[in-house]
Amino acid sequence: MLSSSQTTNPFKNDIVSEPRSIEKSVSGLNDKPLAELLRQFEILEKGMRPRKTKLSHAQFVASPQPGYGKSHLIGRLFHALNRRATRVYLRPFEDALTSWKAILLKTVQELKFPDKESSDVANRQESPTQIETFAHGILIALITDAIENETISSEKKKEIVSGLQKITVEKFRKDEKWLNWIRLNFNVLLEQFLQQLQHSGISLNASPLSWLRVLFTYAYFPSDFQLRESCTDWLQGGSIDPDDAKQIGVRLRDIPNPEMPASEVNELCRQRIIDFSHLAGFFRPFLFCFDQTENYGKEILLAKTLGTVIQVLTDETHNLMTIVTANQMPWSKSIKPWWEDAHLNRLSLPLELEGLNQKQALELAAQRFAESGLEHEKSEFMGDKEWLSQMFQAGSELGVRDFLQRCSIRWQFLDGQPCKTLTIADCYKKAVEEIKTQPKRLVFDPNTLYWLVHEAAAGLSDLRIEKHCSPKGYFSLIWRLENQQILFGFESGSNWKRWESILRDAKIHYDANRRRKILLFRTLDLPVIPGPGWKKIGPAITEAKKEYLHILNLEQSEMISLYAAHDLYIDAGEGNIPFQRHQTLAFIREALAPFWEQVKSPLKPNPECKNERSEIFAKELKFHFSTPDTSAKMNAVKFLQRS
Repeated sequence: MLSSSQTTNPFKNDIVSEPRSIEKSVSGLNDKPLAELLRQFEILEKGMRPRKTKLSHAQFVASPQPGYGKSHLIGRLFHALNRRATRVYLRPFEDALTSWKAILLKTVQELKFPDKESSDVANRQESPTQIETFAHGILIALITDAIENETISSEKKKEIVSGLQKITVEKFRKDEKWLNWIRLNFNVLLEQFLQQLQHSGISLNASPLSWLRVLFTYAYFPSDFQLRESCTDWLQGGSIDPDDAKQIGVRLRDIPNPEMPASEVNELCRQRIIDFSHLAGFFRPFLFCFDQTENYGKEILLAKTLGTVIQVLTDETHNLMTIVTANQMPWSKSIKPWWEDAHLNRLSLPLELEGLNQKQALELAAQRFAESGLEHEKSEFMGDKEWLSQMFQAGSELGVRDFLQRCSIRWQFLDGQPCKTLTIADCYKKAVEEIKTQPKRLVFDPNTLYWLVHEAAAGLSDLRIEKHCSPKGYFSLIWRLENQQILFGFESGSNWKRWESILRDAKIHYDANRRRKILLFRTLDLPVIPGPGWKKIGPAITEAKKEYLHILNLEQSEMISLYAAHDLYIDAGEGNIPFQRHQTLAFIREALAPFWEQVKSPLKPNPECKNERSEIFAKELKFHFSTPDTSAKMNAVKFLQRS
């Protein structure tokens, strides 16, 4: 028996769920594919600003089987490109018809991760986000270029340019002198921007003026949370209030129509992503990583749509490297057969992952003991290493997860623990604990929510689930129960005009069948519906909540359990856990019984949403009133006046 019992098994964690928080890598393991990815990325960094550089292929990372370190490799790449790339990690989308909308939403959410990498995943709120740095970098590039080419005259040109290139977004936004200078010289910067776009042959779908105004407002005025929220909505392809647009400086023609049908919203989101990549030529390239791709193989349309997405990103974007990871068997069986030749031709030759050799396995085990503070137990665990030699007979190699799982079993045996059979409940509990350490993931995720009521719910008694097509596309799924129908919508926006249109469509569906209710999810990161100050549509929404409109506000604890269920399902599809998808779905249906009842529950007079959401709102207001920044206080007052 190991000398210190009751200690944590150092080999327990064998799945990478957050690539930004990977452990130290093993010497030599998968260095070749990493080096090739870095070599490809360096191509995007060459040349003078604004760059218009393309890679000929999306980079295809292939794993012989699950557990060879696809997500770990992405984590290493993220670390290597810290502050060189704007990094976006993309989990699978679930609805092919809104694929670009889902990708853009996830992109903007990823851009809210800190720009500077930190090992502390749970507390990454302090440093500027990627989107703040992106906006700041573009504006600084325009100012310095204008000074260097003497569009803007300066006696101390070199000194000023050098200082601007070093100044951080936090320092710049506190320098009222520079902010006023930008306001006064904005037309000069815009002209500089237009000339550089034209000279480089770069085009934007939205007007350059609107882009510059949104980036300027977002980067330098975080205290005006109403305008920042509008900037976020605009970046995500959503509509914004005309008054907010005027304050920001967004042109009227660049305000998306709030009644735009789903197909047009999806196309607009595709255009936004292309614009982001073109703007990256003024700062630093993007890195898009499509991981967990096995999930696309469950439905032919999903697999085909992924191929189309990769083709578009390869053909129509610049300054962006796309990575696609896959396990060989599900890729060859469930995804590749549905890709057209044009899609397959956009992929690079496979960058194949390697397994551990005996020396690397020994190093990995030593790392786990060191990280767990169990150096004394290490010698007892290793013994004469005969067991290790037997694992690697005839120079064989093992996947990292396979090796860790074997070590975990050995640890339990030597520690006198019964070798407990892993259950789905154990895996779910672990997924819940993982989610709790990743607060940045607790945001509105239409992919997870769609999967919950589409796939996870399938098999509930007396329930038939169908995809629903409506002219506007606000509602995409319908539940048909014995005495009830439920239409589901997945709307992250908070524009009152769009919600007016949603309410109108909901009323039409309800009038057609009075046994229907319309359900839309909201999460803690989204504004409450109806919003403060919605004097026209607010009362109508409140009345509709009593009769047919169910706005289900998910609290943090609910989000954790629901998102963990989706992670469990994805892990099963990837082969990360020893259970099949149908087994995990059966477990999830039972485990989430309270959630299903909440979804099916009849509507009641709906009190104002308080609890966690109101507490967050109150804390935000308290911060703005307690700050010495007078402008922040005034913005809080204006926001309250709108209420």
